[in-house]
Amino acid sequence: MKLRLWKIDFVIGYEVAAAMTAVLLLDRENRVICCFIAALLHELGHVSMMLVHGVKVRGVKLRLFDVLIEADEAPTLRADTLITLGGPLANFLCAAILCPFSLKIGLPHIALGVFNLLPVMSLDGGHLLGILLSRKLSPRICDIVLRAATFIILLPLMTAGIYILFRSGYNYTLLLISLYLTAVLLLKR
Repeated sequence: MKLRLWKIDFVIGYEVAAAMTAVLLLDRENRVICCFIAALLHELGHVSMMLVHGVKVRGVKLRLFDVLIEADEAPTLRADTLITLGGPLANFLCAAILCPFSLKIGLPHIALGVFNLLPVMSLDGGHLLGILLSRKLSPRICDIVLRAATFIILLPLMTAGIYILFRSGYNYTLLLISLYLTAVLLLKR
């Protein structure tokens, strides 16, 4: 499905539409919808910061496990940093507005904002760490440090995910996210 707003092509994959339909039918407490909206506002935070800094955004593709923003490069390191922080900042702003009215709606914004700031490749925190490291280190050393930081963070996250799964008997979310981020790390070689 394709939608054009503000001269930007928004593409929603059919697998996303199917998953959202299933969620709407099965998620009686609307928890997944709240998380999906938090993720959408997170990405719009990045897009809005791109537009503020004059970065041309050509498209946004919503896929099942990630979002791809097709845009020109940021003009400066400062702009790149602010664009990267735009997503978590949007989540924290939404949380500040929504939490006084409903923790159920506001907490996913806090969780997503904090989680995305972890120094893990494929997350905003990993990109921020890369920006900081690139000021002093060669690209090769930056890559090694980023991979090491990702591994150091993902190992306890995966362990916690296994622990939570065994304790709860059903909550596999953290384990699944950790496995996905590990797969992304391995596939980027």
